[in-house]
Amino acid sequence: MKIEMTKLLKTLHNWLGFFISLIMLIVLTTGIYLGGADLFKRMDDKGQVYSALSHEDKAVIAANAMANYPDASGVKLPTEMHPYVDVYSRQQSVFLTPESDEIGTQVKSKDSLQSWMFWFHRNFQLSDPGKHANAISAIVATVIIFIGLYLWWLIRRGFKLKHTLPKNGKNSALIKSHIQLGLIFSVPLLIMSISGAYITYGAWGDSTLDDNRQKPTLAQAGDWKAQIVAAQKVWPNSELVSVSKPRKPEEGSYIYSLSFNGDNPLGLLQTDTINIDLYTGKLDSAQTFSDKGLAYQAKYSARFLHDGARMPTWYLLMLIISSVVGTLMVSFVLVTFVRKEVLGRMKTRAAFRLQN
Repeated sequence: MKIEMTKLLKTLHNWLGFFISLIMLIVLTTGIYLGGADLFKRMDDKGQVYSALSHEDKAVIAANAMANYPDASGVKLPTEMHPYVDVYSRQQSVFLTPESDEIGTQVKSKDSLQSWMFWFHRNFQLSDPGKHANAISAIVATVIIFIGLYLWWLIRRGFKLKHTLPKNGKNSALIKSHIQLGLIFSVPLLIMSISGAYITYGAWGDSTLDDNRQKPTLAQAGDWKAQIVAAQKVWPNSELVSVSKPRKPEEGSYIYSLSFNGDNPLGLLQTDTINIDLYTGKLDSAQTFSDKGLAYQAKYSARFLHDGARMPTWYLLMLIISSVVGTLMVSFVLVTFVRKEVLGRMKTRAAFRLQN
Protein backbone atom coordinates (compact mmCIF):
# COMPACT_ATOMS: atom_id res chain seq x y z
CA MET A 1 0.00 0.00 0.00
CA LYS A 2 2.83 2.40 0.92
CA ILE A 3 4.67 1.60 -2.31
CA GLU A 4 1.55 2.32 -4.36
CA MET A 5 1.00 5.62 -2.53
CA THR A 6 4.62 6.64 -3.11
CA LYS A 7 4.32 5.82 -6.81
CA LEU A 8 1.11 7.87 -7.05
CA LEU A 9 2.74 10.84 -5.32
CA LYS A 10 5.76 10.65 -7.65
CA THR A 11 3.45 10.64 -10.66
CA LEU A 12 1.48 13.61 -9.32
CA HIS A 13 4.68 15.50 -8.49
CA ASN A 14 6.13 14.92 -11.96
CA TRP A 15 3.04 15.60 -14.07
CA LEU A 16 1.70 18.55 -12.06
CA GLY A 17 5.19 20.06 -12.09
CA PHE A 18 5.44 19.64 -15.84
CA PHE A 19 2.05 21.26 -16.53
CA ILE A 20 2.76 24.38 -14.48
CA SER A 21 6.46 24.58 -15.33
CA LEU A 22 6.03 27.21 -18.05
CA ILE A 23 3.96 29.42 -15.75
CA MET A 24 6.52 28.97 -12.98
CA LEU A 25 9.36 29.93 -15.32
CA ILE A 26 7.54 33.13 -16.26
CA VAL A 27 6.73 34.01 -12.65
CA LEU A 28 10.22 33.23 -11.38
CA THR A 29 12.17 35.03 -14.10
CA THR A 30 9.99 38.15 -13.96
CA GLY A 31 10.27 38.01 -10.17
CA ILE A 32 14.06 38.00 -10.48
CA TYR A 33 13.87 41.11 -12.66
CA LEU A 34 11.49 42.97 -10.33
CA GLY A 35 13.43 42.00 -7.22
CA GLY A 36 16.70 43.00 -8.88
CA ALA A 37 15.25 46.38 -9.85
CA ASP A 38 14.21 46.98 -6.23
CA LEU A 39 17.65 45.90 -4.99
CA PHE A 40 19.47 48.28 -7.35
CA LYS A 41 17.13 51.07 -6.27
CA ARG A 42 18.11 50.46 -2.66
CA MET A 43 21.78 50.55 -3.59
CA ASP A 44 21.35 53.99 -5.20
CA ASP A 45 21.72 56.49 -2.34
CA LYS A 46 21.66 59.53 -4.68
CA GLY A 47 24.96 60.65 -3.14
CA GLN A 48 23.37 61.10 0.28
CA VAL A 49 24.60 59.80 3.65
CA TYR A 50 21.95 58.93 6.19
CA SER A 51 21.87 60.77 9.49
CA ALA A 52 19.12 60.54 12.08
CA LEU A 53 16.61 63.39 12.01
CA SER A 54 14.62 64.83 14.90
CA HIS A 55 10.83 64.91 14.92
CA GLU A 56 10.95 68.62 14.13
CA ASP A 57 13.35 68.09 11.20
CA LYS A 58 11.05 65.48 9.65
CA ALA A 59 8.04 67.74 10.11
CA VAL A 60 9.84 70.63 8.39
CA ILE A 61 10.88 68.40 5.45
CA ALA A 62 7.36 67.04 4.99
CA ALA A 63 5.68 70.43 5.37
CA ASN A 64 8.03 72.09 2.87
CA ALA A 65 7.54 69.26 0.37
CA MET A 66 3.75 69.54 0.62
CA ALA A 67 3.92 73.30 0.13
CA ASN A 68 6.46 73.30 -2.71
CA TYR A 69 4.94 70.37 -4.62
CA PRO A 70 1.15 70.74 -4.32
CA ASP A 71 0.49 68.07 -6.97
CA ALA A 72 2.46 65.40 -5.08
CA SER A 73 0.66 62.43 -3.55
CA GLY A 74 3.03 62.28 -0.59
CA VAL A 75 6.58 62.40 0.66
CA LYS A 76 8.92 59.60 1.77
CA LEU A 77 11.36 60.75 4.43
CA PRO A 78 15.06 59.76 4.65
CA THR A 79 15.77 56.33 6.14
CA GLU A 80 18.84 54.10 6.30
CA MET A 81 17.49 52.23 3.27
CA HIS A 82 16.78 55.42 1.27
CA PRO A 83 18.79 58.35 2.71
CA TYR A 84 17.02 61.00 0.61
CA VAL A 85 13.59 62.62 0.34
CA ASP A 86 11.19 61.26 -2.30
CA VAL A 87 8.30 63.54 -3.20
CA TYR A 88 6.13 61.25 -5.29
CA SER A 89 3.02 61.19 -7.43
CA ARG A 90 1.67 58.77 -10.03
CA GLN A 91 3.48 60.71 -12.74
CA GLN A 92 6.93 61.21 -11.22
CA SER A 93 9.21 61.26 -8.20
CA VAL A 94 11.33 64.26 -7.25
CA PHE A 95 14.34 63.44 -5.09
CA LEU A 96 15.57 65.97 -2.55
CA THR A 97 18.30 66.32 0.03
CA PRO A 98 17.18 66.72 3.67
CA GLU A 99 17.76 70.44 3.09
CA SER A 100 15.12 70.31 0.29
CA ASP A 101 17.55 70.76 -2.62
CA GLU A 102 16.57 68.84 -5.77
CA ILE A 103 19.00 66.07 -6.74
CA GLY A 104 17.03 64.27 -9.43
CA THR A 105 13.69 63.28 -10.89
CA GLN A 106 12.17 60.07 -12.22
CA VAL A 107 9.26 60.09 -14.65
CA LYS A 108 6.89 57.16 -14.23
CA SER A 109 5.22 55.53 -17.20
CA LYS A 110 2.68 52.75 -17.61
CA ASP A 111 4.61 51.74 -20.73
CA SER A 112 7.95 51.26 -18.94
CA LEU A 113 9.67 47.87 -18.95
CA GLN A 114 9.28 47.55 -15.18
CA SER A 115 5.55 48.22 -15.36
CA TRP A 116 5.16 45.69 -18.17
CA MET A 117 7.17 43.13 -16.21
CA PHE A 118 5.08 43.68 -13.10
CA TRP A 119 1.80 42.97 -14.88
CA PHE A 120 3.30 40.07 -16.80
CA HIS A 121 4.38 38.66 -13.44
CA ARG A 122 0.97 39.36 -11.89
CA ASN A 123 -1.42 38.21 -14.60
CA PHE A 124 0.57 37.55 -17.83
CA GLN A 125 -1.03 40.74 -19.26
CA LEU A 126 -4.36 38.85 -19.35
CA SER A 127 -6.25 40.75 -16.63
CA ASP A 128 -8.44 38.60 -14.32
CA PRO A 129 -8.10 35.27 -16.20
CA GLY A 130 -4.32 35.54 -15.99
CA LYS A 131 -4.47 36.55 -12.35
CA HIS A 132 -6.50 33.48 -11.41
CA ALA A 133 -4.34 31.16 -13.54
CA ASN A 134 -1.31 32.52 -11.70
CA ALA A 135 -2.88 32.09 -8.27
CA ILE A 136 -4.09 28.54 -9.01
CA SER A 137 -0.61 27.65 -10.24
CA ALA A 138 0.80 29.00 -6.96
CA ILE A 139 -1.57 26.70 -5.03
CA VAL A 140 -0.53 23.74 -7.18
CA ALA A 141 3.13 24.66 -6.65
CA THR A 142 2.55 24.62 -2.88
CA VAL A 143 1.12 21.09 -3.14
CA ILE A 144 4.06 20.01 -5.31
CA ILE A 145 6.59 21.34 -2.79
CA PHE A 146 4.98 19.45 0.09
CA ILE A 147 4.86 16.25 -1.98
CA GLY A 148 8.50 16.76 -2.90
CA LEU A 149 9.48 17.17 0.76
CA TYR A 150 7.66 13.96 1.63
CA LEU A 151 9.36 12.06 -1.19
CA TRP A 152 12.76 13.40 -0.10
CA TRP A 153 12.09 12.19 3.44
CA LEU A 154 11.60 8.64 2.16
CA ILE A 155 15.07 8.59 0.56
CA ARG A 156 16.84 11.18 2.72
CA ARG A 157 19.77 8.91 3.65
CA GLY A 158 20.92 8.70 0.07
CA PHE A 159 21.54 12.43 -0.34
CA LYS A 160 24.59 14.53 0.47
CA LEU A 161 25.53 18.18 -0.02
CA LYS A 162 27.68 17.25 -3.02
CA HIS A 163 24.45 16.50 -4.91
CA THR A 164 23.32 20.14 -4.64
CA LEU A 165 24.92 21.16 -7.94
CA PRO A 166 24.78 18.72 -10.88
CA LYS A 167 28.13 17.28 -11.93
CA ASN A 168 26.93 16.76 -15.50
CA GLY A 169 23.84 16.96 -17.67
CA LYS A 170 22.63 13.43 -17.07
CA ASN A 171 19.09 12.89 -15.79
CA SER A 172 20.28 11.35 -12.53
CA ALA A 173 22.51 14.33 -11.71
CA LEU A 174 19.79 16.87 -12.59
CA ILE A 175 17.15 15.04 -10.53
CA LYS A 176 19.41 14.80 -7.48
CA SER A 177 20.22 18.50 -7.76
CA HIS A 178 16.50 19.33 -8.14
CA ILE A 179 15.66 17.37 -4.97
CA GLN A 180 18.51 18.80 -2.91
CA LEU A 181 17.89 22.41 -3.98
CA GLY A 182 14.18 21.95 -3.30
CA LEU A 183 14.97 20.87 0.25
CA ILE A 184 17.40 23.73 0.96
CA PHE A 185 15.16 26.44 -0.47
CA SER A 186 11.80 24.91 0.47
CA VAL A 187 10.89 27.59 3.03
CA PRO A 188 11.35 30.70 0.80
CA LEU A 189 9.75 28.88 -2.15
CA LEU A 190 6.74 28.03 0.03
CA ILE A 191 6.54 31.62 1.25
CA MET A 192 6.47 32.90 -2.33
CA SER A 193 3.88 30.39 -3.56
CA ILE A 194 1.51 30.66 -0.57
CA SER A 195 1.71 34.46 -0.40
CA GLY A 196 1.24 34.70 -4.18
CA ALA A 197 -2.04 32.80 -3.96
CA TYR A 198 -3.16 34.72 -0.87
CA ILE A 199 -2.63 38.07 -2.60
CA THR A 200 -5.36 37.04 -5.06
CA TYR A 201 -7.77 35.18 -2.79
CA GLY A 202 -7.15 36.66 0.66
CA ALA A 203 -9.47 39.38 2.03
CA TRP A 204 -8.47 42.63 3.73
CA GLY A 205 -11.19 42.19 6.32
CA ASP A 206 -13.46 44.78 7.91
CA SER A 207 -12.21 47.92 9.62
CA THR A 208 -11.33 47.47 13.27
CA LEU A 209 -11.76 51.16 14.08
CA ASP A 210 -14.25 52.06 16.80
CA ASP A 211 -16.85 54.44 15.38
CA ASN A 212 -17.17 56.03 18.84
CA ARG A 213 -13.44 56.59 19.28
CA GLN A 214 -12.20 59.88 20.66
CA LYS A 215 -10.68 62.34 18.20
CA PRO A 216 -8.59 64.78 20.20
CA THR A 217 -7.10 67.89 18.67
CA LEU A 218 -3.37 67.41 18.19
CA ALA A 219 -2.35 70.79 16.77
CA GLN A 220 -3.50 73.92 15.03
CA ALA A 221 -5.80 73.49 12.01
CA GLY A 222 -4.09 73.71 8.63
CA ASP A 223 -0.55 73.54 10.08
CA TRP A 224 1.31 70.61 8.49
CA LYS A 225 4.43 71.05 10.60
CA ALA A 226 2.71 71.31 13.99
CA GLN A 227 0.42 68.37 13.24
CA ILE A 228 3.25 66.09 12.08
CA VAL A 229 5.35 66.94 15.15
CA ALA A 230 2.36 66.20 17.40
CA ALA A 231 1.69 62.91 15.61
CA GLN A 232 5.25 61.70 16.20
CA LYS A 233 4.81 62.33 19.92
CA VAL A 234 1.99 59.74 19.94
CA TRP A 235 4.61 57.06 19.15
CA PRO A 236 7.94 58.71 20.10
CA ASN A 237 9.96 55.50 19.68
CA SER A 238 8.64 54.65 16.19
CA GLU A 239 10.25 55.92 12.99
CA LEU A 240 8.13 58.18 10.76
CA VAL A 241 8.87 57.20 7.15
CA SER A 242 6.21 58.82 4.97
CA VAL A 243 3.32 61.27 4.80
CA SER A 244 0.55 60.61 2.26
CA LYS A 245 -2.28 62.79 1.04
CA PRO A 246 -5.79 61.33 0.74
CA ARG A 247 -6.66 59.90 -2.69
CA LYS A 248 -10.22 61.24 -2.63
CA PRO A 249 -10.78 63.76 0.18
CA GLU A 250 -14.26 63.75 1.65
CA GLU A 251 -16.17 67.02 1.61
CA GLY A 252 -15.41 69.10 4.67
CA SER A 253 -12.31 67.14 5.70
CA TYR A 254 -8.77 66.36 4.52
CA ILE A 255 -7.56 63.24 6.29
CA TYR A 256 -3.94 62.41 5.48
CA SER A 257 -1.80 59.50 6.70
CA LEU A 258 1.54 59.14 8.42
CA SER A 259 3.30 55.77 8.16
CA PHE A 260 5.69 54.49 10.82
CA ASN A 261 8.12 51.60 11.14
CA GLY A 262 6.87 49.85 14.25
CA ASP A 263 7.56 46.55 15.95
CA ASN A 264 6.06 43.37 14.47
CA PRO A 265 7.17 39.72 14.45
CA LEU A 266 7.87 39.60 10.69
CA GLY A 267 10.03 42.71 10.46
CA LEU A 268 7.60 44.41 8.04
CA LEU A 269 8.12 48.11 7.39
CA GLN A 270 5.56 50.94 7.29
CA THR A 271 2.98 48.95 9.25
CA ASP A 272 1.68 51.54 11.73
CA THR A 273 -0.44 54.52 10.67
CA ILE A 274 -1.78 57.75 12.12
CA ASN A 275 -4.51 59.66 10.30
CA ILE A 276 -5.05 63.38 10.90
CA ASP A 277 -7.61 65.83 9.57
CA LEU A 278 -5.59 68.77 8.21
CA TYR A 279 -8.58 71.11 8.34
CA THR A 280 -9.22 70.62 12.08
CA GLY A 281 -5.91 69.29 13.42
CA LYS A 282 -7.77 66.40 15.05
CA LEU A 283 -6.45 62.86 15.34
CA ASP A 284 -8.71 60.64 13.24
CA SER A 285 -7.07 57.30 14.12
CA ALA A 286 -3.85 55.72 15.36
CA GLN A 287 -3.35 52.03 14.64
CA THR A 288 -0.36 49.78 15.06
CA PHE A 289 -0.07 46.64 12.96
CA SER A 290 -1.55 44.48 15.72
CA ASP A 291 -4.58 46.80 15.99
CA LYS A 292 -5.67 46.26 12.39
CA GLY A 293 -7.21 42.78 12.66
CA LEU A 294 -5.94 39.36 11.63
CA ALA A 295 -7.38 39.51 8.10
CA TYR A 296 -5.60 42.80 7.36
CA GLN A 297 -2.36 41.55 8.93
CA ALA A 298 -2.44 38.38 6.82
CA LYS A 299 -3.14 40.27 3.57
CA TYR A 300 -0.51 42.93 4.24
CA SER A 301 2.05 40.30 5.25
CA ALA A 302 1.35 38.22 2.14
CA ARG A 303 1.74 41.26 -0.10
CA PHE A 304 5.20 42.19 1.15
CA LEU A 305 6.52 38.76 2.09
CA HIS A 306 5.91 37.93 -1.57
CA ASP A 307 7.94 40.73 -3.16
CA GLY A 308 10.06 41.98 -0.24
CA ALA A 309 9.23 45.64 -1.01
CA ARG A 310 8.63 46.54 2.65
CA MET A 311 11.09 44.10 4.12
CA PRO A 312 14.79 44.43 5.03
CA THR A 313 17.31 44.13 2.19
CA TRP A 314 18.57 40.72 3.36
CA TYR A 315 15.06 39.31 2.90
CA LEU A 316 14.74 40.78 -0.61
CA LEU A 317 18.10 39.25 -1.52
CA MET A 318 16.93 35.87 -0.20
CA LEU A 319 13.85 36.05 -2.46
CA ILE A 320 16.00 36.86 -5.50
CA ILE A 321 18.40 33.98 -4.82
CA SER A 322 15.48 31.61 -4.18
CA SER A 323 13.88 32.66 -7.47
CA VAL A 324 17.13 31.96 -9.33
CA VAL A 325 17.32 28.54 -7.68
CA GLY A 326 13.65 27.90 -8.45
CA THR A 327 14.30 28.72 -12.11
CA LEU A 328 17.11 26.15 -12.18
CA MET A 329 14.92 23.55 -10.48
CA VAL A 330 12.08 24.02 -12.96
CA SER A 331 14.55 23.92 -15.87
CA PHE A 332 15.97 20.63 -14.59
CA VAL A 333 12.41 19.25 -14.36
CA LEU A 334 11.62 20.24 -17.94
CA VAL A 335 14.82 18.71 -19.32
CA THR A 336 14.52 15.39 -17.47
CA PHE A 337 10.76 15.10 -18.02
CA VAL A 338 11.03 15.71 -21.76
CA ARG A 339 13.92 13.25 -22.04
CA LYS A 340 12.16 10.54 -20.05
CA GLU A 341 8.46 10.93 -20.75
CA VAL A 342 8.44 12.45 -24.25
CA LEU A 343 11.62 11.39 -26.06
CA GLY A 344 11.80 8.10 -24.15
CA ARG A 345 8.28 7.11 -25.14
CA MET A 346 8.89 8.17 -28.74
CA LYS A 347 11.95 5.91 -28.88
CA THR A 348 10.00 3.03 -27.33
CA ARG A 349 7.19 3.38 -29.88
CA ALA A 350 9.68 3.61 -32.72
CA ALA A 351 11.44 0.45 -31.56
CA PHE A 352 8.11 -1.34 -31.20
CA ARG A 353 7.12 -0.42 -34.76
CA LEU A 354 10.45 -1.68 -36.10
CA GLN A 355 9.92 -5.03 -34.39
CA ASN A 356 6.49 -5.37 -35.98
